[in-house]
Amino acid sequence: MRIIYMIAIACLIGGAALADDHYGRQVRFAGIHPIPKSEGGGMCYIEGPHVHIYAANAVEYRDEGPDHVFVGDPVAYGYAGPKYAYKGPHPIVVETDGEPHTEYCYIEGPHFHPFAPPDGPEFKMVGNAYFYVGTPPQAFVDARPRFVGINAVYQPMVYTRPVVDVEAPVGWVGARAEFVTPGVAVVAPGAVVVGRHGRAEVVGPAVGIGVDVHLPPPPTISVGVGVNVGVGGGIVVGGRGHGRR
Repeated sequence: MRIIYMIAIACLIGGAALADDHYGRQVRFAGIHPIPKSEGGGMCYIEGPHVHIYAANAVEYRDEGPDHVFVGDPVAYGYAGPKYAYKGPHPIVVETDGEPHTEYCYIEGPHFHPFAPPDGPEFKMVGNAYFYVGTPPQAFVDARPRFVGINAVYQPMVYTRPVVDVEAPVGWVGARAEFVTPGVAVVAPGAVVVGRHGRAEVVGPAVGIGVDVHLPPPPTISVGVGVNVGVGGGIVVGGRGHGRR
């Protein structure tokens, strides 16, 4: 019986190894995010932590422990949920382990996120768009060369961006010397973006997407409610989420 038991265990381990080799490495994500074109495209709407078998690229995602959190513009990939307009770089508050963490978005022009910023004086809404007017932490400035290449990713994309035709408020981060000077673009249009833990993805233009850009007054939203359905091939592994708190 002991020999039969050991053979069964070996078969299970071997089967798991073959499955991992066939389907690819599992990568953890937290919150909504784009699905690579190679996997069908579109958006994954799972709000809590979950896994996929494709990589997260190095400029649109931030590592929060084992999870990859999307900090780009989801509307560029067909996102159809609530959206809020921003202009210029700004902090983002994410939560994947019960505690809020600050990450940073480096998109320089008008763009959308699926959440409003935290309440407080660091953001001002002008013309239905949020502008970051706080004092950028040194970590925000120091990480810019690493992530500013996100602008090269979005520049060729064809989709309806927010129209922000107003004068920026005093103190806007986009007018600060450390953000006006050129950064080091780490990604060029048409380049191959390699995720930290998986396969490469070719950066290319997206299909044109028509969306409504008339934004309602931003309500207080909270994402991260446990979701138990798989979208875009995702497997839910927890009930935490990301976004504004």
